Amino acid sequence: MSAGTGWAAAQVGYCSNVHPTRDLAGLRSSIERHFQGVRTLRGLDEQDSGLWISALAATELQQPSARTEFLDLLQRSGLRLTSLNGFPYGQFHQGAVKAEVYLPSWAEPERLAYSLNLARILADALPSGCHQGVISTVPLGYAASWSPQLQQQAEHLLRQLTASLASLHRETGKKIVFCLEMEPDCVLENTDQAIAFFHRCQASDPHHDYLALCFDVCHQAVVFEHCYQSLEKLRQARVPVGKIQLSNALICRLPAQDHNRRDHVLKTLSDFAETTYLHQVKARDAQARLSGWADLPAALDDCANNLGQYPELRIHFHIPLFSEHLLLPELSGSQIALSQTFDFLADHEDFRPVLEVETYSWGVLPAQLRPNTEHAQLQGIAAELHWVEEQLRQRQLLQPQTREAYADAL
Repeated sequence: MSAGTGWAAAQVGYCSNVHPTRDLAGLRSSIERHFQGVRTLRGLDEQDSGLWISALAATELQQPSARTEFLDLLQRSGLRLTSLNGFPYGQFHQGAVKAEVYLPSWAEPERLAYSLNLARILADALPSGCHQGVISTVPLGYAASWSPQLQQQAEHLLRQLTASLASLHRETGKKIVFCLEMEPDCVLENTDQAIAFFHRCQASDPHHDYLALCFDVCHQAVVFEHCYQSLEKLRQARVPVGKIQLSNALICRLPAQDHNRRDHVLKTLSDFAETTYLHQVKARDAQARLSGWADLPAALDDCANNLGQYPELRIHFHIPLFSEHLLLPELSGSQIALSQTFDFLADHEDFRPVLEVETYSWGVLPAQLRPNTEHAQLQGIAAELHWVEEQLRQRQLLQPQTREAYADAL
């Protein structure tokens, strides 16, 4: 997409990791049922998607006949594949995923093999006239289990990745960029860490322009970053951002004086402490120092035993984008962070990354908030996408659809 333009509705997609798909058969079924259902609800003939393809499905798609059938399915379904989610490797919905979502890390060769499989798929699948695609990936690994040796191995494998992507670019004319997604409690958690990492890459890797950042709004809100200022800082540091994942963090404001009300808020918040995903929690003290907990149950216990110490909790739980309050007035979303992000887009006409809604946690919301049918969930996803369209429209960033226009990866 050229500078000075915005996004057409069909260019605003959603990440399909909300749908359980173990293998290629499941992926095909999800495209036919879920993707087409959301597209129909939006009244669109075509729609971009941040498709999640598991490692097993990506391996299956290396077979020429399977690849051909898959590309035909995309065409029939009106799915324009300009972006992939290459973060979760295997199962993402069954059992306790928790910190295993970061495995394999970038220090393990399995992550490289999976990523290259995805790159080859996306290079084949890019729509006619689109010469660049983006794939989000893990922020190196989980910080609690990281080491200098793993860092060295990860940087070595990433150099192999970028060299292979440069070769793929020469062979196909398609540039595939991998976007490291900052996340709480990971090796790359905040903007300063990302800048330091990219500056090292830019100084040492001749193919560094095949790496960028994926900026997940929920993640940066959880670590108390001001998203406009973070994006400006990245811009000034010349760190490319290829994808913005539009997501909404859960914020809990704890009453300081009313202990009964505080207990009630904590009890209600405990309904979000489900067993599948990791819900990192951050708080900030009067000196603006961050403290944190690896998961929500630990934060709940600490807050119950330390009355008044933590006035606000920010929780890595992707709630629907349009949610302002959930169950109680003290439980809200981080929509201010989303507004800061949209405002930055409006103020910088030359910055046009891929935009994707990523609310993968519809199925684990508390029962009172959870859609009770598959169709209701698809309606919720469509409502999120309409909400994004309205945010773009208010800032004069929503453009008429044109088949030739694609978001810039950088």
